[in-house]
Amino acid sequence: MVRREQISLALALCIAGLAACSGGGGSSPGPSPSTPTPVPTPTASTSTQQVIRLAIPTSAIGSLVDPTYGTIGGYTQTVYSQILGFAPGQQVMIQNANTGTGAAPHTLGDTGASGSFPATQPATLSMSPVGGNTLSAGFQTGTLTPGQAVGPVTLSAGTYLIGCAFHYQSNNMRDVLIVAAAATPGPQATQPPGVPTPMPTSSGGGGGYGY
Repeated sequence: MVRREQISLALALCIAGLAACSGGGGSSPGPSPSTPTPVPTPTASTSTQQVIRLAIPTSAIGSLVDPTYGTIGGYTQTVYSQILGFAPGQQVMIQNANTGTGAAPHTLGDTGASGSFPATQPATLSMSPVGGNTLSAGFQTGTLTPGQAVGPVTLSAGTYLIGCAFHYQSNNMRDVLIVAAAATPGPQATQPPGVPTPMPTSSGGGGGYGY
């Protein structure tokens, strides 16, 4: 009997406490809902960056003879090999576009030359990266495996005679990168015989090129 009275008393005290907490006047309001965390503004992904693509000229994107610089090939910002033209400060991705069985590694490196390409491979072309994320004198991407991309890389004003440390001499994989206010890409090479046309991408570059 005593235990039943104790339980009843405890229940009564609990109910009274709840009534006091929920009553008017003297109670303080609960915390207001927290302010939603702002959603970060999306940044441009690498897929939307302008892309410089690298491939062996005879396997995919052709070569052409420029009246100023001679034979160029192996680098494009459209589909086939061409002299590259960008504005200072522009950011680009640099991608080895040779893919598939037997695809080769490539590099994009500043030869340090001016006016014309050296007849033999410049010692400046390196398979190791130099220059970080800014393309200026001496820049080297380092080895890019098939399909690999680096960047975004910010371009500094200048005219760069570039080449591949693996294929500069064996495949004439060399080109000119002009970074100036009014620079535009040059005419494109013709497609090598028997090579399927790569599918252009939304970023303006060609698709993957078979070796």
